[in-house]
Amino acid sequence: MSRIIVFEQERCTFCHLCTLYCSLTFSKGGVVEARPSIARIRVAQNEDDTLYAAHVCFQCPVQEPGLPRDAAACITACPVEGCITRNPQTNIVEINEETCTGCGKCVRACEYQAVFLTDGKAVKCEVCEDPLCVKACAPQALTLAEADEEYLEKIAQLYKEVRL
Repeated sequence: MSRIIVFEQERCTFCHLCTLYCSLTFSKGGVVEARPSIARIRVAQNEDDTLYAAHVCFQCPVQEPGLPRDAAACITACPVEGCITRNPQTNIVEINEETCTGCGKCVRACEYQAVFLTDGKAVKCEVCEDPLCVKACAPQALTLAEADEEYLEKIAQLYKEVRL
């Protein structure tokens, strides 16, 4: 398994600070921007306002025998060879923004809504070394940890219930 941003729905207060701080990490051109639309994490609630979810990529671990190691819907859907790859050292799915055409096929392929189009390029959480989203989360709904299969099943179901 790889390290991912783990989300605990029971602790989330729907404050959106994770999104705001994530956007600070990805400001460009020397200008610090508090612009949630550039964040690699997005917070949503269900229609009844009873569930919250921080949609953050959990790196789609390969669990089915016979599938290639890099099998993830976003990788498979991308028409640009080598644009979306799995880092062999960290197991993190990474997007090369230089080669991304912004076609959005990876966004539509991700059933967990964890890939986003930002400024015409696909982006997703690539697990920062020291993530500001985790630091900013006062109720500690986000942590940096190793994922386990039980967590992945639980979060996948939550993401399907709470859509962006």
